[in-house]
Amino acid sequence: MLKCKDIVDQASDYLEHEMTFGRRLQYRTHLFICRHCRRFSRQFSAGVVMTRQLPKSTASKHQIDAILGRIDELG
Repeated sequence: MLKCKDIVDQASDYLEHEMTFGRRLQYRTHLFICRHCRRFSRQFSAGVVMTRQLPKSTASKHQIDAILGRIDELG
């Protein structure tokens, strides 16, 4: 039986369908039993969906250099 920590650790694999059938069945069984992990799974999934919908943007070389310079100043 999977533990809650396993659910958190394997959430990406579950969403990306990168689990064996048996492991996926164990994952879903745990979600059926554990309301906390069901809530986590819904929130994690919503975050992934929202992130995928964000527009892809690129930073210019000048912007990247400015950010790296600021990081060096702080570190």
